[in-house]
Amino acid sequence: MTRLSSALSALFLAAALPVAAHPHVFINDKITVVFSEGTLQGISLQWTFDDMFSAMILGDYDPQRTGKFDAARTKAVKEGAFDNLVSYHYFVALWIGKTPVKKFSIQQFTPSENEKKQLVYTFFIPVKVPVTPNEQTVLLTVYDDTYYVAFDLLHVSDVTVQAAPEVSTQLAIQKTKVKPEWPGQYMPDQLVITFKESS
Repeated sequence: MTRLSSALSALFLAAALPVAAHPHVFINDKITVVFSEGTLQGISLQWTFDDMFSAMILGDYDPQRTGKFDAARTKAVKEGAFDNLVSYHYFVALWIGKTPVKKFSIQQFTPSENEKKQLVYTFFIPVKVPVTPNEQTVLLTVYDDTYYVAFDLLHVSDVTVQAAPEVSTQLAIQKTKVKPEWPGQYMPDQLVITFKESS
């Protein structure tokens, strides 16, 4: 088994592992909520991986450690070390109001290497919810339900809102069971985005 397949086993096959698994891959998650033209356009996620996983993936896709990803290298990383996450809903649970978003696309996938030599994935989930005078809520949870991939605790300071003054927004972080069969006592963070037209 190559270093790449070993690394991908940890991240992509997490859902097939026993529920008693403990974290082997660690991710710091930053979120940007993007409004424009009177619409919640979508949510951008930035995942920063732990040192060990970063070294494995960067060693295969950027062996000279240039920290540069052109179109060809970005395509290779996406196809070889990201796209299979569609099988796990990209570790994202998303609701518009009380309605779960059962399928969504991924746009603007970009791999990079930060100043600490850690692998960073940035990608965008389009949502398209018009801003109205009535208050609306979008819920976002980023999690791995086997807890084999662990996401850092989320804080409001980890979330950025890009919006014109005509949009009034509020953010909150809650603990929630995203589904009844959630294993053990682990409770993921849920981002609550409430918004409406400014009065």
